[in-house]
Amino acid sequence: MPTSLRGGLSFCELGDRIVFLDLPADRYFGLSNDAEDVFRRALAGLPISGAERDLLVKARIIVPADNPLYLAPCAAETAHYSAFDQTPCPSRPRDVAALTWHLLRARASLRLRGLPATATTLARCKAAATRDREAGPDTAPQALAAIARAQETCARMFGSHDLCLPYAIAAAHSLHAAGVPADVVIAVGMPPFRAHAWVQWRDVLVNERLEIAAHYTPIAVL
Repeated sequence: MPTSLRGGLSFCELGDRIVFLDLPADRYFGLSNDAEDVFRRALAGLPISGAERDLLVKARIIVPADNPLYLAPCAAETAHYSAFDQTPCPSRPRDVAALTWHLLRARASLRLRGLPATATTLARCKAAATRDREAGPDTAPQALAAIARAQETCARMFGSHDLCLPYAIAAAHSLHAAGVPADVVIAVGMPPFRAHAWVQWRDVLVNERLEIAAHYTPIAVL
């Protein structure tokens, strides 16, 4: 069923608050107490008045329509494994070189084009990887392990502070090139408010550990 949310908007419940990500505007935000109360009742499937519905329209949360509201938080698959926890072995130079190249491109794209355009490119590559996967053999296990090892090497070379999103985009592109349509998961935590990102293939975290991801709630899947 199509969502009633405005295009490009996603949300999650974070403690006692609802946090929204406006991907086209590349910003996180919350609602006023009155608007959040209305949104929570609509989320629970309770009826809201026309005036209350107009309040959410004016807040640019939902689209104007007379249809019943359909609202659902971000639905990222629960992770049970991390590629970092596999048996350690050396990274291959070609994997490190490929991830480095994608990392440089991701940082440049985010800086020059912004997150919305970068996400659009990512979606095209993911769609192509999906088609390739349907036509070819399953290369996911080897690719996940290779990217995890390459990221550990790149992190030692270039650092990782404040680079979670570029690394996630770079790792996703590397996996897409290998025919694995992995997801970039954007997540948030609080207090204090903080954002994080990682790559996930089904229930496997590719470039993050389970104990770290457990402190965050997914808000968008790219």
